[in-house]
Amino acid sequence: METTENNYPKWAEKAIWYQIFPERFCRAETPNYITANDLEGTTPWELTAKDPWQLHPWNEDWYKLQPYEKINNKDLKTNILRRRFGGNIQGIINKLDYLTDLGINAIYICPLQYSPSLHKYDGTSFLHIDPFFGNSPLEDKKLIEEENFDDFENATWTAADMLALEMIEQAHKRGIKIIFDGVYNHIGYNSVPFKDVLKNREKSKYKDWFIIDFEKSTPQKLVYEKFWGIVTEMPKLNYACNDVKKYVFAALKRWLCPIVNGKTYQGIDGWRIDHAIGVPLSFWKEACKYVKKLKKDALFLAELIEPEEIVLPYLKSDAFDSIMNYPLLFAMCRFFAAEKNSYSANDFNANLEKLQKMFAIKNTMIMQNLLGSHDSERISSYIVNRRLKKFGNNGEYWQKSHAEDKGYSTRKPFERDRQIQKLMIIFQFCYIGAPMIYYGDEAGMWGANDPDCRKPMMWPEIKFEPENHDFNGNQTEKKYIVKFSVEMFNFYKKIIEIRKNTPSLTYGKFRTLYAPDNRRTYIFERKTYKETVICVFNRENFIIRTEIPLSKPCQDLLTNTNYYPQDGMLKLSISAMSAMLLKY
Repeated sequence: METTENNYPKWAEKAIWYQIFPERFCRAETPNYITANDLEGTTPWELTAKDPWQLHPWNEDWYKLQPYEKINNKDLKTNILRRRFGGNIQGIINKLDYLTDLGINAIYICPLQYSPSLHKYDGTSFLHIDPFFGNSPLEDKKLIEEENFDDFENATWTAADMLALEMIEQAHKRGIKIIFDGVYNHIGYNSVPFKDVLKNREKSKYKDWFIIDFEKSTPQKLVYEKFWGIVTEMPKLNYACNDVKKYVFAALKRWLCPIVNGKTYQGIDGWRIDHAIGVPLSFWKEACKYVKKLKKDALFLAELIEPEEIVLPYLKSDAFDSIMNYPLLFAMCRFFAAEKNSYSANDFNANLEKLQKMFAIKNTMIMQNLLGSHDSERISSYIVNRRLKKFGNNGEYWQKSHAEDKGYSTRKPFERDRQIQKLMIIFQFCYIGAPMIYYGDEAGMWGANDPDCRKPMMWPEIKFEPENHDFNGNQTEKKYIVKFSVEMFNFYKKIIEIRKNTPSLTYGKFRTLYAPDNRRTYIFERKTYKETVICVFNRENFIIRTEIPLSKPCQDLLTNTNYYPQDGMLKLSISAMSAMLLKY
């Protein structure tokens, strides 16, 4: 199953991914001079610099309103969207050894680009790291303001930019690859081009950067196309404009092949492209070719959550190497999380076979197999709220998943919830593709959909306040202890070690061995010419007894228990809610 195509990022086949949301990952004790003025130009628009504001304590009770927040009389979600906790690049550097200990060898970082938002998907600049992710924000802001925006190829290198290069170098020293998040469907409200259009309208030299209806616009309101048609701070870029293309190409090159004052630095190892469906396919084909020319084995990965038939052209036309594997996540949720047996092993297997036939093996081998991200509820909270889901279509994954939704529970996962989560994790690390961990899942974090999936990372050295407030900010009788889970960390560490030490789980051919249509018990094998692993999953609440053809002794990699077939058959007694990884 190993691939040898030119320009194919073979390293991505062995990737154990870890996704970082920078503002919430780790705050190093470096100066942070951010003020309410620096939040202007992004959601929430209801609050301005005139309202009280302060940097938040990392360990706070998430749903508890801080004293200054109670003054503005806004709802809790509005205040949460305005919060900043001060995560920064030095914090990421400081935790690289933690990631190495966990077993991570590849990092996908959500946008680091200059932006007033907490998420950075509304970039003020595509070329610069946010000054507040660095250690000299005031000086960096001044440098950016004074540079010639139109000279894309010769943009200033700020202190934050240089710290990002240090982060890349430090990661590479530890054998960790890094890809950045490219957000090029739109640009930020505070960007030089859009601010100029707001000021000069039809006379702006940047008017062709955007799709604007000047006839319908008024002196008070500019009518322009936005991300999703509604996000004010994200004006959509017009790819019929050559300067837009040049700007994006400059950003791709700057971080893949950084050169500062004539010195070449280590660049990133690829890009994850946000909302790829929003940009013409023809541009992505051109961009992918350009990226591969700059760095032969660079990964060019797309976020494409649309139905598979819409996604396929982006892969078949060589616009992208692969995608984030949301289709697999949706199938896993239906099989493992549903409380009732409404989706059997046979149904699950049919879904997997469909995906395997639809995507080329070169794409599937390097898909990011995720259980959640910054755009979804955490998998642990999905499981907690599994009774709310209809499991009828993929849309259910995004719906009914916010803390304010009727019936949604923000409680800490119970032990049974964790059992389901662990089954999904084991499957994730055994299936075709590259497993990805969303920051904090290995620490036991939980949280509803955005913004609650973006809580500050639960570090073991930080003592957190318990969560004992509800979504309305009211104190409750229940108190949930917020603490780094050593048990979950060790579980992840073990399954990562198994994956790394068992080549068949990366390169092995996939074959289904047992998938009944009336049970949620699923058995498949991953096989290379040197070894085979039989992966056994029982989602039922009772013991399942079955047998599979096997003549060789095998050992369960999870428990080190040995099993011995008789007369060419291996009899299995599979405990409720359990998995086995039988290697021979």
